[in-house]
Amino acid sequence: MYNRIGYSVLDILIFHTFNCLNFSSSAELLQKKKEDTLSFIKTWEEKQKTKVDNKANKRLAINEERKNADQIDLEAEEKKIETKVEKHRHRELEKLKNKEAHSAKIIEDSKVRIEAKRNKGHLNVEKKADKFRNANTLPTKCFGMCVDE
Repeated sequence: MYNRIGYSVLDILIFHTFNCLNFSSSAELLQKKKEDTLSFIKTWEEKQKTKVDNKANKRLAINEERKNADQIDLEAEEKKIETKVEKHRHRELEKLKNKEAHSAKIIEDSKVRIEAKRNKGHLNVEKKADKFRNANTLPTKCFGMCVDE
């Protein structure tokens, strides 16, 4: 296994062992061992912290991806609902327009029938008036305007 610098743990131990042989007193040797141990502990600590950071970053990235996926799903569902509402709105407006057109048609048909009755009534009155003119007689009902002679 290699540390951050690129040396294996075995290389570092050999290097420190040869360096320890150069010291003359055991106190210096103990001090050097203590420094080496602290150095190894510091390296191990940094490595473990890096592992923890990497795991946390990976989990955060997964969490962010899940959040983005959920947001995309919700936006798609919202769009689907909006489309459904818009289609329903168009259908209801079409029904309303059809009712309006049907009502207008019924009213127009009613107007046509009324006008036809009016014209028929006028024709009947004109026919009766022609009969009275041809017969040179007065109508029996004068509505209070006829003068008796």
